[in-house]
Amino acid sequence: MIRAYSVNDHTLVCTPLPSGAALPANTIWIDMFEPTVEEDAHVETLAGLSIPTRDEMRNIEDSSRLYSENHALYLTVPILFAAGTDTPGIAPITFVATKEHLVTVRYTEPLPFTLYAARSAKPGNDLVFPKCDPLTIFFGLIESVTDRIAELLENVVQRLDAESTRLISGSSDKRPMSTKDFRLALKLIAKEGDFLSKIRESLSGFGRLLAYLQSSPAVTTDRPSHSTWLKSLERDVQSLSDHVSYLAERTVFLLDTVVGLVSVEQNGIIKVLSLAAVVFMPPTLVASIYGMNFSHMPELAWLLGYPWAIGMMIIAAILPLVYFRTRGWL
Repeated sequence: MIRAYSVNDHTLVCTPLPSGAALPANTIWIDMFEPTVEEDAHVETLAGLSIPTRDEMRNIEDSSRLYSENHALYLTVPILFAAGTDTPGIAPITFVATKEHLVTVRYTEPLPFTLYAARSAKPGNDLVFPKCDPLTIFFGLIESVTDRIAELLENVVQRLDAESTRLISGSSDKRPMSTKDFRLALKLIAKEGDFLSKIRESLSGFGRLLAYLQSSPAVTTDRPSHSTWLKSLERDVQSLSDHVSYLAERTVFLLDTVVGLVSVEQNGIIKVLSLAAVVFMPPTLVASIYGMNFSHMPELAWLLGYPWAIGMMIIAAILPLVYFRTRGWL
Protein backbone atom coordinates (compact mmCIF):
# COMPACT_ATOMS: atom_id res chain seq x y z
CA MET A 1 0.00 0.00 0.00
CA ILE A 2 1.26 3.46 -0.92
CA ARG A 3 -0.03 6.69 0.58
CA ALA A 4 1.00 10.08 -0.78
CA TYR A 5 0.82 13.04 1.60
CA SER A 6 0.71 16.49 0.02
CA VAL A 7 0.92 19.89 1.68
CA ASN A 8 -2.30 21.90 1.58
CA ASP A 9 -1.84 25.17 3.44
CA HIS A 10 -1.01 24.01 7.00
CA THR A 11 -2.17 20.40 6.73
CA LEU A 12 -1.17 17.12 5.11
CA VAL A 13 -3.68 15.54 2.76
CA CYS A 14 -3.47 11.76 2.37
CA THR A 15 -4.12 10.24 -1.05
CA PRO A 16 -3.90 6.49 -1.77
CA LEU A 17 -1.55 5.93 -4.67
CA PRO A 18 -2.52 3.00 -6.89
CA SER A 19 0.05 1.35 -9.10
CA GLY A 20 0.80 3.45 -12.17
CA ALA A 21 -0.76 6.67 -10.80
CA ALA A 22 1.10 9.98 -10.78
CA LEU A 23 2.02 11.81 -7.59
CA PRO A 24 -0.45 14.48 -6.45
CA ALA A 25 0.75 18.07 -6.55
CA ASN A 26 2.85 19.24 -3.58
CA THR A 27 3.52 15.66 -2.47
CA ILE A 28 6.10 15.74 0.31
CA TRP A 29 5.76 12.33 2.01
CA ILE A 30 5.37 8.93 0.34
CA ASP A 31 4.51 6.24 2.87
CA MET A 32 5.05 2.66 1.68
CA PHE A 33 3.42 0.01 3.87
CA GLU A 34 4.25 -3.61 2.99
CA PRO A 35 5.08 -2.61 -0.60
CA THR A 36 5.01 -5.17 -3.38
CA VAL A 37 7.71 -5.47 -6.02
CA GLU A 38 5.52 -3.51 -8.44
CA GLU A 39 4.95 -0.74 -5.89
CA ASP A 40 8.70 -0.55 -5.21
CA ALA A 41 9.39 -0.10 -8.91
CA HIS A 42 6.58 2.47 -9.22
CA VAL A 43 7.94 4.67 -6.40
CA GLU A 44 11.49 4.33 -7.69
CA THR A 45 10.28 5.69 -11.02
CA LEU A 46 8.26 8.53 -9.49
CA ALA A 47 10.87 9.69 -6.98
CA GLY A 48 14.00 8.73 -8.87
CA LEU A 49 15.26 6.75 -5.88
CA SER A 50 16.46 3.27 -5.10
CA ILE A 51 14.10 1.70 -2.54
CA PRO A 52 15.80 -0.78 -0.18
CA THR A 53 14.37 -4.27 0.09
CA ARG A 54 13.19 -5.85 3.32
CA ASP A 55 16.36 -7.94 3.59
CA GLU A 56 18.51 -4.84 3.13
CA MET A 57 16.57 -3.08 5.88
CA ARG A 58 17.38 -5.92 8.29
CA ASN A 59 21.12 -5.48 7.80
CA ILE A 60 22.59 -4.62 11.21
CA GLU A 61 25.69 -2.80 10.02
CA ASP A 62 25.56 0.97 10.54
CA SER A 63 27.14 1.51 7.12
CA SER A 64 24.16 -0.28 5.59
CA ARG A 65 21.56 1.46 7.76
CA LEU A 66 22.80 5.04 7.63
CA TYR A 67 24.28 6.33 4.39
CA SER A 68 23.93 8.92 1.64
CA GLU A 69 23.50 8.08 -2.03
CA ASN A 70 22.78 10.37 -5.00
CA HIS A 71 22.01 13.34 -2.71
CA ALA A 72 19.50 11.26 -0.73
CA LEU A 73 19.75 10.21 2.91
CA TYR A 74 18.97 6.55 3.64
CA LEU A 75 18.18 6.13 7.32
CA THR A 76 17.01 2.83 8.82
CA VAL A 77 16.08 2.66 12.49
CA PRO A 78 14.35 -0.01 14.65
CA ILE A 79 10.95 1.17 15.88
CA LEU A 80 8.47 -0.42 18.29
CA PHE A 81 5.12 -1.64 17.05
CA ALA A 82 2.11 -3.20 18.78
CA ALA A 83 3.45 -1.69 22.02
CA GLY A 84 -0.01 -1.57 23.57
CA THR A 85 -0.59 -5.32 23.15
CA ASP A 86 0.71 -8.42 24.89
CA THR A 87 3.11 -9.10 22.02
CA PRO A 88 5.10 -5.91 21.31
CA GLY A 89 7.75 -6.10 18.65
CA ILE A 90 10.49 -4.11 17.03
CA ALA A 91 11.20 -3.83 13.32
CA PRO A 92 13.32 -1.62 11.06
CA ILE A 93 11.77 1.30 9.18
CA THR A 94 13.66 3.09 6.42
CA PHE A 95 13.46 6.84 5.80
CA VAL A 96 14.69 8.10 2.44
CA ALA A 97 14.99 11.91 2.45
CA THR A 98 15.66 14.11 -0.56
CA LYS A 99 15.05 17.80 -1.15
CA GLU A 100 11.66 17.01 -2.71
CA HIS A 101 10.28 13.97 -0.89
CA LEU A 102 10.42 11.86 2.22
CA VAL A 103 9.84 8.16 1.52
CA THR A 104 9.16 5.75 4.38
CA VAL A 105 9.37 2.00 3.87
CA ARG A 106 7.86 -0.14 6.61
CA TYR A 107 6.33 -3.55 7.16
CA THR A 108 4.69 -2.81 10.51
CA GLU A 109 2.13 -0.30 11.74
CA PRO A 110 3.64 1.74 14.61
CA LEU A 111 1.10 3.90 16.38
CA PRO A 112 3.24 7.12 16.16
CA PHE A 113 2.94 7.08 12.36
CA THR A 114 -0.85 6.87 12.58
CA LEU A 115 -0.99 9.58 15.24
CA TYR A 116 1.29 11.93 13.31
CA ALA A 117 -0.70 11.50 10.08
CA ALA A 118 -3.98 12.11 11.91
CA ARG A 119 -2.68 15.15 13.78
CA SER A 120 -1.03 16.74 10.73
CA ALA A 121 -4.33 16.46 8.84
CA LYS A 122 -6.03 18.81 11.31
CA PRO A 123 -5.89 22.62 10.88
CA GLY A 124 -3.70 24.43 13.36
CA ASN A 125 -1.52 21.40 14.02
CA ASP A 126 1.77 23.37 14.30
CA LEU A 127 3.49 20.55 12.40
CA VAL A 128 3.01 21.50 8.76
CA PHE A 129 3.41 24.85 7.01
CA PRO A 130 3.29 25.78 3.31
CA LYS A 131 7.06 25.81 2.72
CA CYS A 132 8.06 22.91 4.94
CA ASP A 133 10.55 20.44 3.53
CA PRO A 134 10.81 16.60 3.80
CA LEU A 135 13.15 16.85 6.80
CA THR A 136 10.42 18.72 8.68
CA ILE A 137 8.13 15.72 8.21
CA PHE A 138 10.97 13.38 9.14
CA PHE A 139 11.75 15.20 12.39
CA GLY A 140 8.04 15.35 13.17
CA LEU A 141 7.78 11.58 12.81
CA ILE A 142 10.83 11.00 15.00
CA GLU A 143 9.42 13.35 17.62
CA SER A 144 6.12 11.46 17.52
CA VAL A 145 8.00 8.21 18.12
CA THR A 146 9.95 9.61 21.09
CA ASP A 147 6.75 11.05 22.58
CA ARG A 148 5.17 7.61 22.31
CA ILE A 149 8.18 6.00 23.99
CA ALA A 150 7.93 8.50 26.84
CA GLU A 151 4.26 7.58 27.27
CA LEU A 152 5.09 3.86 27.26
CA LEU A 153 7.76 4.38 29.90
CA GLU A 154 5.26 6.16 32.14
CA ASN A 155 2.98 3.14 31.80
CA VAL A 156 5.88 0.86 32.75
CA VAL A 157 6.53 3.01 35.83
CA GLN A 158 2.90 2.67 36.93
CA ARG A 159 2.93 -1.11 36.48
CA LEU A 160 6.21 -1.50 38.35
CA ASP A 161 4.93 0.75 41.15
CA ALA A 162 1.82 -1.40 41.52
CA GLU A 163 3.85 -4.61 41.57
CA SER A 164 6.38 -3.15 44.01
CA THR A 165 3.58 -2.13 46.38
CA ARG A 166 2.04 -5.59 46.14
CA LEU A 167 5.35 -7.31 46.88
CA ILE A 168 6.37 -5.08 49.77
CA SER A 169 2.98 -4.37 51.37
CA GLY A 170 1.36 -7.71 50.55
CA SER A 171 -1.92 -8.44 48.80
CA SER A 172 -5.00 -6.31 49.38
CA ASP A 173 -6.77 -9.07 51.37
CA LYS A 174 -3.73 -9.44 53.70
CA ARG A 175 -3.33 -13.13 52.88
CA PRO A 176 0.17 -14.58 52.45
CA MET A 177 1.43 -14.65 48.89
CA SER A 178 1.08 -18.07 47.32
CA THR A 179 3.22 -19.86 44.77
CA LYS A 180 0.78 -18.68 42.10
CA ASP A 181 1.30 -15.06 43.21
CA PHE A 182 5.07 -15.38 43.07
CA ARG A 183 4.91 -17.01 39.64
CA LEU A 184 2.66 -14.20 38.40
CA ALA A 185 5.03 -11.57 39.79
CA LEU A 186 8.04 -13.16 38.10
CA LYS A 187 6.23 -13.30 34.76
CA LEU A 188 5.07 -9.68 35.01
CA ILE A 189 8.50 -8.32 35.95
CA ALA A 190 10.23 -10.42 33.29
CA LYS A 191 7.74 -9.14 30.72
CA GLU A 192 8.49 -5.54 31.67
CA GLY A 193 12.21 -6.22 31.47
CA ASP A 194 11.86 -7.66 27.98
CA PHE A 195 9.74 -4.68 26.93
CA LEU A 196 12.37 -2.28 28.26
CA SER A 197 15.07 -4.09 26.30
CA LYS A 198 13.07 -3.48 23.10
CA ILE A 199 12.71 0.21 23.96
CA ARG A 200 16.44 0.42 24.69
CA GLU A 201 17.23 -1.16 21.31
CA SER A 202 15.01 1.35 19.55
CA LEU A 203 16.52 4.30 21.43
CA SER A 204 20.00 3.03 20.64
CA GLY A 205 19.11 3.09 16.96
CA PHE A 206 17.78 6.63 17.27
CA GLY A 207 20.96 7.70 19.04
CA ARG A 208 23.10 6.46 16.16
CA LEU A 209 20.71 8.03 13.67
CA LEU A 210 20.83 11.47 15.28
CA ALA A 211 24.61 11.32 15.66
CA TYR A 212 24.89 10.56 11.96
CA LEU A 213 22.60 13.47 11.07
CA GLN A 214 24.69 15.83 13.18
CA SER A 215 27.61 15.15 10.86
CA SER A 216 25.51 15.60 7.72
CA PRO A 217 25.90 19.11 6.20
CA ALA A 218 22.62 18.71 4.32
CA VAL A 219 20.77 18.60 7.64
CA THR A 220 22.68 21.11 9.75
CA THR A 221 23.32 23.87 7.21
CA ASP A 222 20.16 24.09 5.09
CA ARG A 223 17.95 25.41 7.86
CA PRO A 224 19.03 26.56 11.34
CA SER A 225 15.74 25.26 12.73
CA HIS A 226 16.70 21.73 11.71
CA SER A 227 19.91 21.91 13.72
CA THR A 228 18.00 23.17 16.76
CA TRP A 229 15.36 20.46 16.35
CA LEU A 230 18.06 17.83 15.98
CA LYS A 231 19.73 18.87 19.24
CA SER A 232 16.38 18.80 21.01
CA LEU A 233 15.72 15.27 19.77
CA GLU A 234 19.19 14.19 20.91
CA ARG A 235 18.47 15.48 24.41
CA ASP A 236 15.12 13.70 24.44
CA VAL A 237 16.63 10.40 23.32
CA GLN A 238 19.43 10.66 25.89
CA SER A 239 16.93 11.45 28.64
CA LEU A 240 14.73 8.51 27.66
CA SER A 241 17.77 6.21 27.51
CA ASP A 242 18.74 7.22 31.06
CA HIS A 243 15.18 6.58 32.21
CA VAL A 244 15.17 3.14 30.57
CA SER A 245 18.45 2.29 32.35
CA TYR A 246 16.90 3.28 35.69
CA LEU A 247 13.80 1.20 35.05
CA ALA A 248 15.92 -1.77 33.95
CA GLU A 249 17.80 -1.59 37.27
CA ARG A 250 14.47 -1.43 39.06
CA THR A 251 13.21 -4.57 37.35
CA VAL A 252 16.40 -6.36 38.45
CA PHE A 253 15.75 -5.17 42.02
CA LEU A 254 12.16 -6.43 41.91
CA LEU A 255 13.28 -9.77 40.48
CA ASP A 256 15.77 -10.09 43.34
CA THR A 257 12.99 -9.16 45.78
CA VAL A 258 10.70 -11.89 44.45
CA VAL A 259 13.51 -14.46 44.58
CA GLY A 260 14.30 -13.36 48.13
CA LEU A 261 10.66 -13.65 49.22
CA VAL A 262 10.43 -17.10 47.64
CA SER A 263 13.58 -18.14 49.55
CA VAL A 264 12.10 -16.85 52.82
CA GLU A 265 8.88 -18.78 52.21
CA GLN A 266 10.81 -21.93 51.35
CA ASN A 267 12.99 -21.56 54.46
CA GLY A 268 9.86 -21.11 56.57
CA ILE A 269 8.32 -24.29 55.16
CA ILE A 270 11.54 -26.26 55.66
CA LYS A 271 11.80 -24.90 59.22
CA VAL A 272 8.28 -26.06 60.07
CA LEU A 273 8.91 -29.51 58.60
CA SER A 274 12.23 -29.80 60.42
CA LEU A 275 10.67 -28.77 63.74
CA ALA A 276 7.79 -31.19 63.20
CA ALA A 277 10.26 -34.02 62.60
CA VAL A 278 12.22 -33.16 65.76
CA VAL A 279 9.09 -32.70 67.90
CA PHE A 280 7.57 -36.03 66.91
CA MET A 281 10.83 -37.98 67.18
CA PRO A 282 10.73 -38.47 71.02
CA PRO A 283 7.03 -39.55 71.06
CA THR A 284 7.85 -41.97 68.28
CA LEU A 285 10.69 -43.37 70.41
CA VAL A 286 8.34 -43.84 73.38
CA ALA A 287 5.73 -45.50 71.17
CA SER A 288 8.38 -47.75 69.68
CA ILE A 289 9.54 -48.89 73.12
CA TYR A 290 6.08 -49.73 74.32
CA GLY A 291 5.21 -51.34 71.06
CA MET A 292 7.89 -54.04 71.53
CA ASN A 293 6.52 -57.56 71.99
CA PHE A 294 8.40 -58.52 75.13
CA SER A 295 6.74 -60.81 77.70
CA HIS A 296 8.32 -59.19 80.75
CA MET A 297 7.56 -55.45 80.65
CA PRO A 298 6.43 -54.06 84.05
CA GLU A 299 3.99 -51.61 82.45
CA LEU A 300 2.08 -54.34 80.56
CA ALA A 301 0.31 -55.51 83.72
CA TRP A 302 0.11 -52.06 85.28
CA LEU A 303 -3.36 -50.51 85.42
CA LEU A 304 -1.97 -47.02 84.63
CA GLY A 305 0.47 -48.26 81.98
CA TYR A 306 -1.49 -46.88 79.01
CA PRO A 307 -2.00 -43.36 80.48
CA TRP A 308 1.66 -43.42 81.53
CA ALA A 309 2.79 -44.11 77.93
CA ILE A 310 0.51 -41.40 76.49
CA GLY A 311 1.75 -38.90 79.08
CA MET A 312 5.36 -39.73 78.27
CA MET A 313 4.66 -39.05 74.57
CA ILE A 314 3.06 -35.68 75.32
CA ILE A 315 5.93 -34.64 77.61
CA ALA A 316 8.47 -35.79 75.02
CA ALA A 317 6.75 -33.59 72.42
CA ILE A 318 6.45 -30.53 74.69
CA LEU A 319 10.06 -30.50 75.93
CA PRO A 320 11.62 -29.81 72.44
CA LEU A 321 9.11 -27.02 71.83
CA VAL A 322 10.01 -25.40 75.17
CA TYR A 323 13.69 -25.71 74.36
CA PHE A 324 13.25 -24.17 70.88
CA ARG A 325 11.22 -21.32 72.34
CA THR A 326 13.93 -20.65 74.95
CA ARG A 327 16.61 -20.51 72.25
CA GLY A 328 14.49 -18.14 70.14
CA TRP A 329 14.11 -20.55 67.23
CA LEU A 330 10.32 -20.20 67.26
